[in-house]
Amino acid sequence: MSHRRILLLVLALLLTLAGASGYIALDRWQRATIFSVELGEQRWWREPVPGTEVFDLELDNGDRVRAWYLGQPDPGAPAVLYLHGARWNLNGSVFRMERWHEMGFAVLAVDYRGFGESTPRLPSQASAVEDARAGWEALKQRQPDPARRFIYGHSLGGAVAAQLASRAGMDDFAGLVLDATFTNIRDMLATTDWSRVPGLPLLITQPFDTLTAVGRVQRPLLVLHGTADRVIPEAMGTALHEAGPQAPPSRYVRIAGASHSGASRNPAYEEAVQDFVRQASEAYASQDGRPARAGQAS
Repeated sequence: MSHRRILLLVLALLLTLAGASGYIALDRWQRATIFSVELGEQRWWREPVPGTEVFDLELDNGDRVRAWYLGQPDPGAPAVLYLHGARWNLNGSVFRMERWHEMGFAVLAVDYRGFGESTPRLPSQASAVEDARAGWEALKQRQPDPARRFIYGHSLGGAVAAQLASRAGMDDFAGLVLDATFTNIRDMLATTDWSRVPGLPLLITQPFDTLTAVGRVQRPLLVLHGTADRVIPEAMGTALHEAGPQAPPSRYVRIAGASHSGASRNPAYEEAVQDFVRQASEAYASQDGRPARAGQAS
């Protein structure tokens, strides 16, 4: 019998002995570790940009998802669903949301349950994707043209975005943008000291398998990654691009010298986003048999 089979049997026995309570504890630990929600305020946080509409989205079970919407004077402007990463709520993402607004986008962002003013509960992959879906439905009401709708996620938010964009029947948007996003939790474990724990990857309950998800996405994919990212290896950005859609305008753009959270300040970032959005909008409108709206986002 191979060492792997022996290890699997031992793990199965341990899980059986631990019972359901052990699995629940393991799952809760992973969810808490992955999302790492920081409670309280941070000195560098900012309030919503003036003119931002702040409202709650109510889910079927009565939970609330806090949403922010920052529109554009032009109702035909492209709109993006903004999905933030781990640790910080929307107040910690104002600078990046503002950057997208400056680039000409209407921005709708959500705080997953467990963050900010959303219903306080321990988030999970499933709940975060459900919250993103609620935000997506709200965005569709504000921008009815699929050729002008985009999904964006930064870091863990990119993993949520990919899961949303890859769902069956999810084709009513023009493109997906992933910024500093990882391939999956298994690969992230391999970059930490946790990789020394035998068999730990076999116990992952929150896989966030972005690598597989992008392979199911039916729309163009733009992957952005800073070359100075010390949180998520740049090689993961390359892997996501290679696993995702390859037809133009899908592309991978390295942002020279950008840190994990600093890419949006780089001129190359805006150039990449604007080119992608223009071409993706034209591609969607063309396949839909409609004349494309000319020009970039701004």
